[in-house]
Amino acid sequence: MVQATKVEPFRGWGLLGLSTLAISLTLPGQTIGVSSFADHLTTDLAISATSLSTAYLIGTISGSLAMPTIGRWIDRTGVRKTMMLIASTFSVAVAYMGTVRHFWMLIIGFVGIRMLGQGALSLVGQTSIALWFDQKRGLAFGLSMTASAGLMSLGPLGLTLLIESFGWRWAWVISAACIFVFLVPATWRWMEDRPESLGQRPDGRAALSDDAAAPTIHYTVREAVATNAFWLLTGVMVVSSALITGVTFHHFALMEAAGLTTAQAAAVFVPQMIGTVIAGFFWAWLTDRASAKFLLISCQASLLGAHLSYAWVGPGLGAAFYSLLLGVNGGSIRALASALYPKWFGTENIGAIRGVATAFGVGASAVGPLVVALGFGATGNYVTLNYFLALVPAVAMLASLLIHAPQQSSRDYRSTT
Repeated sequence: MVQATKVEPFRGWGLLGLSTLAISLTLPGQTIGVSSFADHLTTDLAISATSLSTAYLIGTISGSLAMPTIGRWIDRTGVRKTMMLIASTFSVAVAYMGTVRHFWMLIIGFVGIRMLGQGALSLVGQTSIALWFDQKRGLAFGLSMTASAGLMSLGPLGLTLLIESFGWRWAWVISAACIFVFLVPATWRWMEDRPESLGQRPDGRAALSDDAAAPTIHYTVREAVATNAFWLLTGVMVVSSALITGVTFHHFALMEAAGLTTAQAAAVFVPQMIGTVIAGFFWAWLTDRASAKFLLISCQASLLGAHLSYAWVGPGLGAAFYSLLLGVNGGSIRALASALYPKWFGTENIGAIRGVATAFGVGASAVGPLVVALGFGATGNYVTLNYFLALVPAVAMLASLLIHAPQQSSRDYRSTT
């Protein structure tokens, strides 16, 4: 009597949850997380807001330089080992932030949390999702974006409660412990590098014969960066990264200048997160159904609208609408970047390819706060500044008209079945 072979259930959906958890736990290295500590850092370290922004700039740009190397390492070593190491070192970097005593220690801390959190841990989590899903990649990234944005929306409140209960230094240490405890053991136990290592296929599809299987396109980094599509997509991502980070870093100043109290300014993050959640799922879902040109133009239209609508910001609907549009842009651009790079360039070298793009995105996020600060100094008010900033997504919309999926000639890629 022949026993039926037991087929292991598709692991991708469970690993989608684990990767989403990893992305969510980057919060202490994200601007929205660091902003919870900003006032305490300037007060206790006796530094100015400009010095804090400068340290953040230096730390972020320095950290971004490592992204291409980290991306190549993900491709060579695999997601599991890389995620374990990055999560462990990120938790150490977050704990270190609780020990900083002066400006130079702060710079070192920012290098660590921005490189390992916003950059590396986000990159490895997104790479895992890209490897486990193909035709359902848009849906998978949409679900991940929805869940991670929802969890991150609770982050500022949680960090504020930790700071009020234990002080800002211990809040960093407790955050570090949470990252290590929740992520490292789970990664060691459940993470798998690729579906092929378990005899599975992306999306859980049944294996096809070599003749029936469609070729999968895999660009090298050199081939990817030689395409216009790579640079146009990366350029649009850079615009959103710089401007959203800039206005988020100076959020309370922008809101208070518009007549909101500190409490009202904090509440404005709620519609922003709602916009992020909705747009993240919707745009990721659309990547399997609509043209990239339309998706990128509509994404940048939301950022253009946000900057123009700042003139009408005030307590109530004006601030909520402005914040909602920022959230739509942030959610949509992250969803598009997560889905389009592997869709266009394949997954064999996706870590290295995304590493190059992430370096530019992280670097742009460092410049954004300084641009807003200098722009305010030059214009004297945030309304005029936002009118000037609106020109940037307008140019990005025009550039998006030129974008096309990269040519898939035999000289430009290697294909596998």
